[in-house]
Amino acid sequence: MNQYDFDLLLQKYLAGECTPEEEKQILDWSENMLQSSHVTISTSEKDLIRKRIWKRLSRISRPVSVFNYTWMKLGIAASVLVVLAFGSAMLLPTSFSLKKTNDVAVAMQSILPQGNIEVKNTSDKPYKVVLEDGTEVTLKPQSSLSHPEHFAEKARIVHLSGEAFFNVTKNPARPFFVYTGELVTRVLGTSFNVKSYNAAKSIEVSVVTGRVSVYENSKKTPQTRNGIILNPNQKIRFDSEIKVLVPELVEEPVVVHPPEKKTLFIFEETPLPQVTSMIQEVYGIEIVLETAALENCVFTGDINDLPLYSQLKLICKSINANYELRGTTLFMSGEGCRN
Repeated sequence: MNQYDFDLLLQKYLAGECTPEEEKQILDWSENMLQSSHVTISTSEKDLIRKRIWKRLSRISRPVSVFNYTWMKLGIAASVLVVLAFGSAMLLPTSFSLKKTNDVAVAMQSILPQGNIEVKNTSDKPYKVVLEDGTEVTLKPQSSLSHPEHFAEKARIVHLSGEAFFNVTKNPARPFFVYTGELVTRVLGTSFNVKSYNAAKSIEVSVVTGRVSVYENSKKTPQTRNGIILNPNQKIRFDSEIKVLVPELVEEPVVVHPPEKKTLFIFEETPLPQVTSMIQEVYGIEIVLETAALENCVFTGDINDLPLYSQLKLICKSINANYELRGTTLFMSGEGCRN
């Protein structure tokens, strides 16, 4: 069997498509390679290598298909071979790959100094990481997350490069901190998205549920450094060149407080202030009527099942007005309805 044929056979094995005979070939190869290695290494070093490999494999998040004993055995054999091939210098922390059998995501996990673990998503699809406290982090493609194996007693701290969606487990006694370059996001328990790619000139934090505090990661005192509180449907963009925090609404605001009745957004000659008041409550945003004439307008229509901005366009068209987003507030103005 040549090298090309063997590589194909190994791929079939990892995909679980081998026949019993082919599986035996792979296992015989792994055992023979271990026994025939001529690299000099002490028994204590071999034991240390095996212990570290077992420890690292135990940290792997469970993939879609469950690891069986044979797969684990091959993984250990291959890992030991790599160590034997390069000598005892490989006793230092190294990287290894994690791959779901359905190719949903690929990640590289490394053991960093001080016991930190770094996970890199090298695929083109999101990859979910579950931390020890139950917090779920959906790591976007080409992003990496660094976190301790065990969180400290008073705080949970992670470092992000790239983009990720966080669903943080609530624990008021141990706030959760996400460090992204020049910004720090502090939460107690909420869901939010952070985008901070190294090549980009800005950092974005957007909130889905709960509230987060975002502030500069600098040596300034708490009284002088930039910071802001974000609510659902709000985001912050930090310009790393001019050091300015810019609050905005997210591109597609979602319902924060669902109406008890679906008929809530069906209006019949309803005064505009009442219409905007209902929208504000459901989306948790602020709408200001800049033109006094608009307060006398009424709206008739069904805007259920429409996204926020489509609702506003329909309302404005019916009352001869327009809207503008400034920061996190929506302003409506215009000549108003003609009575």
